[in-house]
Amino acid sequence: MSILQKPARTAPETAYRWLRREISALPWDQEAFLTENAIAEASGVSRTPVRDALLRLEAAGLLRRVPHKGAYVPALSAQDIESMMEVRQVIEDWAVRKVTSLDRLGGELELLLQQQQDSLADPVAFIDCDISFHKHIVHAANNRALEEVYDSQRIKQQRMGVTAVQDSRGRSDHVVDEHRAIVEAIRSKDPWAAAVAVRSHLDSTLTVLKAIPAYGNRG
Repeated sequence: MSILQKPARTAPETAYRWLRREISALPWDQEAFLTENAIAEASGVSRTPVRDALLRLEAAGLLRRVPHKGAYVPALSAQDIESMMEVRQVIEDWAVRKVTSLDRLGGELELLLQQQQDSLADPVAFIDCDISFHKHIVHAANNRALEEVYDSQRIKQQRMGVTAVQDSRGRSDHVVDEHRAIVEAIRSKDPWAAAVAVRSHLDSTLTVLKAIPAYGNRG
């Protein structure tokens, strides 16, 4: 085998990735139950690696295992959303200040912004771009521990984001404008302005979520 060839994905990793994708696509205000048999059949692996994948996702707080059956994926509560946004605020504020003061970002963010602009008609692809945009900033700040905490919120961020852009008219366009303001602040090499742009964007996102009828029913 060539040293450049990627190793084959293990069965537990295959099941894990399948489950992450399914949970990510589930609207944040909905719940679901996934049986081990159904997961195994859909992901193309046996039930043993499915159980390993369920253990990993349960440890991350994304589901609850039901012995000998499968997994319950709960709807996210208002408290879940607010806690996630607080985590994002702390980490993204720190990250954008650091990358701006050290001038660590080149044109990557502008490329990601253009990809997001091109995905306006597809909510799932749009939010994928949204997550990549913010993760790129956190990654550039170069702190593995904080990046792992940030990544642990990704599925919740995906579920929340898709609902927000689908249920709030014009939100996608506003997100692009808010991201552009972040890019311009970073380009100006002003850490304070960059942090203000990030805070404004996250505050706007939470305001949109709170306006969704399902939010008030998930306290």
